[in-house]
Amino acid sequence: MRDAAYPHGMQLLWYDKDTSELWNLRMSQVVEIFGLPGDRYVTEIAIDNMTFWFREHQDALLFKLCHGHAELVAY
Repeated sequence: MRDAAYPHGMQLLWYDKDTSELWNLRMSQVVEIFGLPGDRYVTEIAIDNMTFWFREHQDALLFKLCHGHAELVAY
């Protein structure tokens, strides 16, 4: 689904120890800070990760600061 309008990717990995409550908290924090997908970011979901693609580098950096375990995605 790569869209050139969202060039800055950050990826959250899903771990066996992650609970649905933890993911609900993470996703609610994303929505509180960045709003719903489609304006500042879009997402891709895979079996073991979720990738957030941001329009602005500053938003990707803020995401990294909020989710320190997120990894930069470079395609």
